[in-house]
Amino acid sequence: MYSLKCFVVLAITYVITVLGSHICPSEPAVKCSCPPQWQLWQNGCYRLTPSLFSWDAAKEACKDMGGKMAAPCSLKEMNLMTEMAQKESREYRVWIACNDKRVEGTWECDGQEGGEPFLVWDNGQPDDDGGGNQDCAQIAARHHDRMDDDFCDRSHWVICVRKAQYTHLPTQPRQYCLSTDTHGRILNSTCLLDHNIREFITEGVAACGSACAKEPECRSFNIKKNEEGKKICQLNNSTSSEDKDNFQKTDYFCMYSEVCFG
Repeated sequence: MYSLKCFVVLAITYVITVLGSHICPSEPAVKCSCPPQWQLWQNGCYRLTPSLFSWDAAKEACKDMGGKMAAPCSLKEMNLMTEMAQKESREYRVWIACNDKRVEGTWECDGQEGGEPFLVWDNGQPDDDGGGNQDCAQIAARHHDRMDDDFCDRSHWVICVRKAQYTHLPTQPRQYCLSTDTHGRILNSTCLLDHNIREFITEGVAACGSACAKEPECRSFNIKKNEEGKKICQLNNSTSSEDKDNFQKTDYFCMYSEVCFG
């Protein structure tokens, strides 16, 4: 008979890193936030400009505020934008980052290249004002909170969007326990066999446990010695409770450890 006893406790703290992404991670160890006057929604921060701008000036105003002109990608995002605008005025008009300047009648939206842009036009829109040159898109109360084409030099509010800020929260440490016999003595010739993911020379239990914590498939680990007496860390993809048949005594030095709590 054997048991697991916390003879050596390893505190392994995970650090979550998000590379090349503007999306706030969905990990529970990450907290998203926005600067003052910006509203958090999903993976971004939104803000209605305090002044009115032409369409081109609105794009620059958003850049000056550290963001870009928003172009909704879904009905939920569009509803968020209309709710923000309605708080400013019941007769609001807000620019969005969609236009057909390059090719008349072919609407393009920033951030939606390579696919069909998300466009929810009001009835009869876009109409180019009966033959005019309305190349920029807006969302307006008078168009039932839907989209309409308008002259780009007119002045409207604009909703800007920027990346949400995120910080990593402290996580619970992962702790490993070495296997012991019924008297609490560490088993130094019993290991889990035939579940080795990889092995390498290690300084000891702490280093091996740290490597296991960083390996997604690692469930437990063995520490044995090679012919030169150096410690070898073996990372396993199973545990002694999951495969009791392969948790066996060996004729060489071998210690087994797995997560005991945390």
